[in-house]
Amino acid sequence: MILFATEERNGRKETKKDAWKFFFVVFALFCGPPSEGAWPTYHGGADLKGVADVALGDTLELAWRYDAYGEVYSTPVSDGERIFVSAKKGRVVALDLTGKKVWERSFARTNDAGQAMALRFEAPLACTDGLVFAGSTRGTLFALDAGTGETRWTYETDGIIVGSPNFIQPLEPQEARRVVVMDQSEGMLHCLEAATGRVVWKSMAAERCDGTPGVANGRIAYGSCLAALHVYATDGTHLRDIEIGGDAQIAGGVAIEGRLAYAGLRDGALACFDIEAGEVLWSSEESDEQTFSTPAVTEVLVVYASDDGFVYAVDKKEGKPVWKFNAGGLPYSPVVAKDRVVVTVDGVLYLLKLSDGTKLWSKEVSDDATSAAIIGGMVVVGADDGTVTSWRVSFP
Repeated sequence: MILFATEERNGRKETKKDAWKFFFVVFALFCGPPSEGAWPTYHGGADLKGVADVALGDTLELAWRYDAYGEVYSTPVSDGERIFVSAKKGRVVALDLTGKKVWERSFARTNDAGQAMALRFEAPLACTDGLVFAGSTRGTLFALDAGTGETRWTYETDGIIVGSPNFIQPLEPQEARRVVVMDQSEGMLHCLEAATGRVVWKSMAAERCDGTPGVANGRIAYGSCLAALHVYATDGTHLRDIEIGGDAQIAGGVAIEGRLAYAGLRDGALACFDIEAGEVLWSSEESDEQTFSTPAVTEVLVVYASDDGFVYAVDKKEGKPVWKFNAGGLPYSPVVAKDRVVVTVDGVLYLLKLSDGTKLWSKEVSDDATSAAIIGGMVVVGADDGTVTSWRVSFP
């Protein structure tokens, strides 16, 4: 079975109001807390909850646009100082927070005829501890220096990488940071030392896995074509498989909060799992089409998107519907910034109210755009026209 995941300033005269506006933008970009700056995976932190402590208001305005000269495949990520994207023809590009290029790397392989062929990075990038991790469809994981783009190490999974690498926060001060990456075809996790690429452990093979494992609280959770959620301890111990059954394969990212995990299913449902007890607590079955987006998990609601064209919000306790927004297309994984939901739909960027799903603002980006990242107080997306675009809070 095959599953698919996927300003200009007018003159030099500046009023006092404009000066205050400039001050607040600079503050948001450079003086905010780390939670506002960094976005190390495509869906926020390693837990993939997709939330940011950033106030976006009711409208956004263009901050900058960068042309990467080739389709930008996946959501930008950031270490709080730089923004990293993968682009067509095997390229990884680093930008600063003003949209200026810092470095660019191109990666290729040699085919059987001796010709150089560009690698493809379908998996979202990830970054931590001064490193950027890029997984290719040929199964190679590259660890790049975040400041220079220099290759620190490479690792061969002997498979295909389509889910984002993720990282394990050390539980003890003496522990080294580790990174985990999934071999799609085998459904096997490879755990490596982040600094060296040394193999720490490998999981058992499960079944094809197109999604990204969530990592939090000493646990790793991911789904597969077996219609099950697989749970490991971060030391590599296999804890349990939570079977769902039916047409409930999981091909999206798994968000973790405490002992609970949330994932979309092929039958359209969103499921909540107790990964310690090994059971499904509830299933929200609003959609009849597949739900492979990664859900955003807030204090009260879980927000997710389905292939039926709707963005849904359900309550966390029982999964009961709270609101739905008709996106009129194919919505990607939503993210939440305080009381706002940010979601892209067929190349259009939307800003919704978290409380009731009311549309506040929208802007066409291109024919197709990645899901959004919240970086340095800005909303950043990549697009199929080769651009990386940033929007910031629009001040009155």
